[in-house]
Amino acid sequence: MKKRILFYCGLISLGLILGACSDFLQKEPPSSPSESIFWQKKSDFDNALTACYSSIIDNGFTSEKIPCFDNLTDNALCQFDETTYGRTKTMIMGDIYPTTDGFVSDVFNGSFKAISRCNLFMDKLEAYEGADISEVERTYMIAQAKALRAYFYHWLFFCYKEVPVFTHFLSLEEQYQPKASRKEIYDQIMKDFSEAAAAFNDDTYMDAPGRFTKSACYAYMARVEMFNAYSDENGIPTGIAKPEAMKKVIEYCENVKGYTLDKSLRTAFIESQQMNSTEMIFSARYAAPDIKNSGNIIYCAWSCTMIQRNLVDAYECTDGKAWGESSLTVPVDEELITSITADKDAVRAESEKLFVNRDARMRASIIVSTVYRFPELPDYPDNAVIYDANPGFTGFGVFRFIQPFKADEIPYNQIVGADFNLMRYAHVLLMLAEAENEANGPTAKAYEAVNQVRVRAGQPELPKGLTQAELRDKIRKEWRIETVLEGWRYFQLKQWNELKHVPAIIAQEKPYTVAAKYEDRFMFWPLPQAEIDKANGILVQDPAYK
Repeated sequence: MKKRILFYCGLISLGLILGACSDFLQKEPPSSPSESIFWQKKSDFDNALTACYSSIIDNGFTSEKIPCFDNLTDNALCQFDETTYGRTKTMIMGDIYPTTDGFVSDVFNGSFKAISRCNLFMDKLEAYEGADISEVERTYMIAQAKALRAYFYHWLFFCYKEVPVFTHFLSLEEQYQPKASRKEIYDQIMKDFSEAAAAFNDDTYMDAPGRFTKSACYAYMARVEMFNAYSDENGIPTGIAKPEAMKKVIEYCENVKGYTLDKSLRTAFIESQQMNSTEMIFSARYAAPDIKNSGNIIYCAWSCTMIQRNLVDAYECTDGKAWGESSLTVPVDEELITSITADKDAVRAESEKLFVNRDARMRASIIVSTVYRFPELPDYPDNAVIYDANPGFTGFGVFRFIQPFKADEIPYNQIVGADFNLMRYAHVLLMLAEAENEANGPTAKAYEAVNQVRVRAGQPELPKGLTQAELRDKIRKEWRIETVLEGWRYFQLKQWNELKHVPAIIAQEKPYTVAAKYEDRFMFWPLPQAEIDKANGILVQDPAYK
């Protein structure tokens, strides 16, 4: 509780310390009153570090908007064209330009604001001479700020081809910086994470909730290295793995210690259970009623993210065989399911048949549109709550992280304080399985890692004797099922060079679809035009968007 209160206090102090002006690199220095009362004692630095962490929830793309990245894939479609959802409805249709707002501008501006906060914090701490901060404490604080800086640079690395790299708080004279190469960005990320990891002890996330740990640093190093392993010498994803880079991924994953998979698929996602999770490695931290998110409003009350039937069909039956091929398949009336005129109750009842004898992660992640069944409430699974104020048009909706509510409650009015997972042990196991298979083939280590994830969900282990290509396909399918709505698939389709296939998949959706579009330049987004205009020629646009 004390740590949650400090987190809230940090949000308040943020307004006093780290006000931001309109320029993306230069952030307004503390005002003279702040200078006179802040950076004067250890508690100031404690609060300032907590304020730096608030960037994670301040920037919705690293917290409550994370699921919207699936709207850019074959998993989901966005119902509304608003910045609240990253502008993903029109992005999937090719609206990706230097003037596009939503994710295209928010990831850039939000990441640099966070990086500037971290740089200011480190500059002030390094200059601080007070005796109330020991060298051990100073080292730990610097390590936290470096890990945060690396975390936000990893977002920039995944979303933009080239961006500036700076490691100190910029003066007015320095406020505009030229772009660095992808290798320079990668090197800075790995340097920061590596130095931070070296300064941390072996605490798990539950020992230090809301803070980076040694294992979290290694997990993110694995994720960045994985993206790099699928890229050419210029850092551009090709979908072809480099075995030597994959060996580094294996090393980083094996340095993640102290975690196991939760027994329940819901533990890491439900506010009442999260603090008992053994697999949460890093998250966007909330604490209702002081710090709450809009998860239930965005994804339940408004149904902004609509699950595609393609994803529904991707879940195996409980015997490990594909739906439609397994003898456990329950046939459905496709015309009824896709009807826009049939009785709603009849359509729901028919759609529910798709969930029979399926991978448990299907019901734990998605729903027949507007029908919510919460395992945390009595009488499950018969405790259906129907809330269809804004029903989706695909017939299926989001359930993964929706917090329980009863029939007499309105999700629009709910105070929700559940964390959004950013890194789980299941992610590490799947990175290990993928990297091991790419580096060394279908070894026992690769099988053991992916099977841990499958068995936790009640699915049978993968069959022995698969080729490297066959196991690759199985692992990639496992990624999709295990991480739905956690913001991974969009970036994985990038690294596997499969993003180009999404429009054809979406074109087959019934009854709702969009005219999705892909161009090679969409692999990376343009820099916001507003920042180009202010940079006086120092910051230049990605040539693909000129």
